[in-house]
Amino acid sequence: MSSEPVDHTLPAPPSGPAIPWRQVTLFIIVTFALTWLVVLPLYFIDEPRLFQTLYLPIALLMMGIPAFVSWGIVCKTQPKGQRAAALGFSRPRPVGKFLGYLGLAFIIPIGIVLLSLPIAAALGLYTPDLANFSGLQQVFEEAGAGSMPVEMMLLSQIVNVVIAAWVLNVLPALGEEIGWRGWLTPQLLPLGAIPTIAITGVIWGLWHTPLILLGHNYPHLPGWQAVIFMVVFCILIGGILAWLSIRTRSVWPAALGHSTINAIGGLPLIFSADTTFDTAHVGITGTTGWIVTGIVLVVLLVLKSFKPAPVPAVDPRAAWPSDYLPSNTSGPQ
Repeated sequence: MSSEPVDHTLPAPPSGPAIPWRQVTLFIIVTFALTWLVVLPLYFIDEPRLFQTLYLPIALLMMGIPAFVSWGIVCKTQPKGQRAAALGFSRPRPVGKFLGYLGLAFIIPIGIVLLSLPIAAALGLYTPDLANFSGLQQVFEEAGAGSMPVEMMLLSQIVNVVIAAWVLNVLPALGEEIGWRGWLTPQLLPLGAIPTIAITGVIWGLWHTPLILLGHNYPHLPGWQAVIFMVVFCILIGGILAWLSIRTRSVWPAALGHSTINAIGGLPLIFSADTTFDTAHVGITGTTGWIVTGIVLVVLLVLKSFKPAPVPAVDPRAAWPSDYLPSNTSGPQ
């Protein structure tokens, strides 16, 4: 018999891919710096007409920065054949399910708004008018559109939402989503679903600060409070967008979801008795929208739905993580 001592220690469990924290940190620093550089001129413009003229082009340029920075990082770290997948442009498989998730990307934000409005009304934050749609009529009158049948006004708004969501807003939204959900989310996903959603949401929310301080989304709130509101909103809705990307291994559903969110900002106006409601509490970015979004997100987490589609990856650094999430996290097992 051997007299050598027996080693009773258990072998260390296999570790998953390390988080590329240097790349993540570089992405955050460069993205934030370029964003402030692009938006800063708006802070020095005193002439309202010039401000309004430059606001949209600058905002659109800002939305492309996350894609630009993440593309630069991928070009430095990934071989040519894997760069598209590293930014969220993997081949949709199976196509039928992919199209289904695209449909959900369009329907879910609209559903969140429509479900949040009764909550806002019950809390006294919103006054609906489903008989005359007086708020919508007021918007048309102020725009100089004149008198128009209610049915035509409603139809025009539906058409506007569809065109804006599926056509006009998609490319600007894609500029953001390539960075947030296409590149950043897969880098953090080994931490688990909840940490990934929280970290990405905080980063995404704070990234909006230059425009939020100028009154974007929450014009009735003090600047610091508006930033906090934006961070909360981005954590919650970012979880839904992350789910869409993780389930499809593609950035496109998140881009369409983001595009739809931007397209339905005025949706509460359609059913409102007036135009004086506070966007801090009404609509998808408001507190009542948070309630519905939070419920949807909790359901997805409880069902452990944040599991990537079972598509084998050639290189785990260039695709979505799937089987290496730590077992002590809230992510899929």
